[in-house]
Amino acid sequence: MSGDFQLFVDGIQKGMIAFGTWRSDAEGVFDDKNYFFSNVGFWQSRTNVIDRKTHELVAVITYDSWKSKAVISLKSGERYEWTSTGIWKSQFTVSNYNNEHITYNASSYSGAISSDTDNELLIIAGLFIKHIYNKRAVTLIACFMPIIVISTMRH
Repeated sequence: MSGDFQLFVDGIQKGMIAFGTWRSDAEGVFDDKNYFFSNVGFWQSRTNVIDRKTHELVAVITYDSWKSKAVISLKSGERYEWTSTGIWKSQFTVSNYNNEHITYNASSYSGAISSDTDNELLIIAGLFIKHIYNKRAVTLIACFMPIIVISTMRH
């Protein structure tokens, strides 16, 4: 499950996100911005976002373990919430519930982003979070599949 993304604006590639092979860490590039997303902790309940040019911590993403929800806390003190909004988890948003709102509509191999902000970090972070939740869902299914198979064989 690579989950790499390519980002296009008006048909021209402007960015990408590349995930590590064995880890959920990722490199994100959009226009002239370059970020490294590094998961922290055993359950990866937090992600540090590092600006590759300045080597500064520019954001921290914290995940809600029970809901498809995350909070992006920027170095400036601003906070944004990532939430899944579609019935099939194909729509999600990043919003400060004030004046900045990004909407993502995804399908299997493509999608569209509508944004009233040009904050590259938020745009990339939204896609990164989606990948993390997709990976968690696959892991959860894989963990419970043997239990389901064993229980159906007994009856």
